[in-house]
Amino acid sequence: MSGSAPHESARVHGEDASRRPLAAGATTITLAVLVAFFGIGVIYLLEARPSPVGLTAGITALLLVYGLQLTHSLPHLSPWATRGQRWTFGSQILLTYLPSLLYAEAWLATPGFLAGSALLVLPSPWRWTAFAVVVASSGLLVLRAGVGRGSLLYGTVATALTGLVVFGLSELARLVREAHRTRCELTRVVLEAERLRFSRDLHDLLGINLTTIAYKCELARRLPPSQHVRRHQVLTEILESTQRAFDDVQAASQAYRALSLATEIDTVRATLKDMGVHATFRGSAGVLPQAVETALATVLREGVTNLLRHSRVSTCVVELAREGDSVVLVLSNDGVVDRPAAPAGSGLANLRERVEAVDGTLCTEVRDKKWFRLRAVVPVPVESDAPARSLFRAAPTGMDNSASVA
Repeated sequence: MSGSAPHESARVHGEDASRRPLAAGATTITLAVLVAFFGIGVIYLLEARPSPVGLTAGITALLLVYGLQLTHSLPHLSPWATRGQRWTFGSQILLTYLPSLLYAEAWLATPGFLAGSALLVLPSPWRWTAFAVVVASSGLLVLRAGVGRGSLLYGTVATALTGLVVFGLSELARLVREAHRTRCELTRVVLEAERLRFSRDLHDLLGINLTTIAYKCELARRLPPSQHVRRHQVLTEILESTQRAFDDVQAASQAYRALSLATEIDTVRATLKDMGVHATFRGSAGVLPQAVETALATVLREGVTNLLRHSRVSTCVVELAREGDSVVLVLSNDGVVDRPAAPAGSGLANLRERVEAVDGTLCTEVRDKKWFRLRAVVPVPVESDAPARSLFRAAPTGMDNSASVA
C-alpha cells in the first residue's frame, strides 16, 4: 500500500489554505488601485470647478466608467456582465470620449482604463491594435484640452502605463484565482484517490480472511451436535481468522503496510488445506525489494481469494520463478465457472493497478475451458538481485523447491 497519498493530501490542504489569502489579496489590490484612480479623477473634476450639476454628472460618469472597468478587471465579481462584455466595452468607449467634450482636462485619466479594457476584453488579433488606437487618441485629447504640446508626450505615456497597469493587475488577479481553483481541484482528486486506495486495500487485505471465515462458519453450522470437539476447533480457527482480519484493518488505517511473500504463502497454504483444496507450491526467488515483494504477496492473496469465491476449485498450483531481471508468479486453478465479465474496480483490476505501479504486468487466461491462470511479471532492480532462496517449505517427498498439501 502506498503511504504517499495521505501525506500528499495533507500537503495539498496546507498549500491550498496558504493560497486563499493570496487569491483574496490580488483582488483587493486591484480594487484598491481602481478606487485610487477614481479618487484622482474626482480631484481633477474638483480642480476644474464645474457647476454643482456638472460636478454631480461628472462623478456619476466616473462611477459608471470605473464600474464598467471593474466588470472587465474582476469578472468573477459580476458574472452576469461577463456575458455582455461587447456592450459593456462599447459603453465604456462612450463614457470615455463623450464627457471629454465637456470636462476636457479633467477627463484625461479615463482613456488609460479604456486601453486596459481593450487588452482584457477584445480577442487576440485586435486587442493590441485597439490599445494603440486608444493611446494615440489620448494624445488628441491632450491637444484638444489645450494644456500645451509639452504635455502631449506625458499624456500619451501616462495613458499607456495606466492601461498596462490595469491589464497587469487584472491578469494577476485572474491567474491567482485560477491557481487557487486548480489547487482545490487537485485536493479533490488527491482525496478521491486516497478513498479509492483505502477501498482497494480493504478489499485486498480482507478478502481471503472473510472468505475463510464464511467457509468455516458454514462448516461449523453443518457439523452434527456429536462433533463438539471439531466444532470447537473450527470456532477457534474462525476466531484466529477474525483476529487476522482485525489486524489487517488496523494496518490498512495506517499509512503503509509491507507484506511478506513468505508469510502470505504460509497463510494461503493453511487456507487451502482447511478448505480441502489440493495445492502445489514450487519455485524460488532471490531476495526481493520490499515494493516488489508486497506487490507479489498481494497478487497471491487476492488471486487465492478470487479462486475460492469464483470457482469450484479442487486443485491449485502456485509457481514462483526468476526470468532474467524479473520475477514471475503464476497461480493456476481448476474448476472454472462461466460468469459475466468482472466489472470495473474488481479484484483483478485492483491487482493490475498494483502490479503496474511497480512497472510489472499482469495477465489472465482460461485453458481447456476449466483451468484459470493468473500470471504476474515484476522487474527486479539489478542492485537488489541476490542468490535465489526458496520461499516454499520442502514437500514430504524431499523436493527442495516444491510442496504439496491436500
